[in-house]
Amino acid sequence: MDRRGFLALGGGALFCTLAGHKIRGDEGQIDVDGLAKGVEVPPKVAAADAGGAATASAAAGAGTTELAAFAASGPTREYWITAEPVEWDIVPTGRDQMMNMPIKGKTKFTAWAYRAWTPHFKKPLGPAKVPGPLLEANVGETLIVHFRNKLSSPVTMHPHGIFYSNEMDGGYKGKFTDPGGFVQKNRTFTYIWEAKPGTEGTWLYHDHGPMDPLPVFKGLFGPLVIRAPGEQAPEAEFFLGFHSFEPPITGLKENFSCINGRAYAGNTPDLHAKVGQRVGFHVYGLDNFFHTFHLHGHRWTDPDGVIIDTKTFGPADSFRLEFVEDNPGRWFYHCHVFNHFHMGMNGWYIVD
Repeated sequence: MDRRGFLALGGGALFCTLAGHKIRGDEGQIDVDGLAKGVEVPPKVAAADAGGAATASAAAGAGTTELAAFAASGPTREYWITAEPVEWDIVPTGRDQMMNMPIKGKTKFTAWAYRAWTPHFKKPLGPAKVPGPLLEANVGETLIVHFRNKLSSPVTMHPHGIFYSNEMDGGYKGKFTDPGGFVQKNRTFTYIWEAKPGTEGTWLYHDHGPMDPLPVFKGLFGPLVIRAPGEQAPEAEFFLGFHSFEPPITGLKENFSCINGRAYAGNTPDLHAKVGQRVGFHVYGLDNFFHTFHLHGHRWTDPDGVIIDTKTFGPADSFRLEFVEDNPGRWFYHCHVFNHFHMGMNGWYIVD
């Protein structure tokens, strides 16, 4: 067994806990849709499904009148997002450029992903992919997110950082669940999230429905950024999600430690910048592990004023860093947890 084979072995039988039940990681690929069939439709959702026009509008989230009121009160940004299955290749080149080695075995599986569309879901803006599309707002704006579920399991969109009312949480809460926390197949729910003062920063969104965390582990997450008043985006800006695709989710033999849905340099995002540019990294993690972001040949100042070149973060943590580029070359960025690093959590940062 080589080093990669040793590191890729799954450790421990407990994969996660779902609705109070222990999900084992040594019993083959988890059937998320099969598990979802055992989840009862929450009372508020069932009542909305069975009712007339009034309850039907509640099941769909924010209505025309409410949307018009927000539009009249200030600037808004609107997104149309679906959740859908996608055939995903974790290592599309079939190689690890860091070690200059081929990746043996299968690397494709059916992921779940968010996808952006033109208004009213008329036309996709691109393929469904992991992570989902960037959601962006300035302080003072309201995000209106029209979400349609094209998966068999009920899923949602739940944001971090931004302000929202209880009904717009997107979280499953058992018998107390609002319709936005249990969006069934082919249903649409409109979320309203407000970028109030004090919400600026690097955040993320993800599924928080009744099957959480399994849909997240299958790819249902993405970045959210809220910019402060007058803030200008850096000239080179990157959004990086650190996560894992593991055998109980993929049905594949190996664990893959990923950045933005891919594993190993040459497959993870190639990042490009030029000397003299202001560069910004937005980094977040969304799996069961702690990670350590490290960028070779560079350093930055953390919020406490300390100069660092490595940042440790946990599940659903997010942060940003900025610096003015002064060091040309082909550099690594990677997780410095060594088994994550050598299971694919690395990539190229190329400075001209």
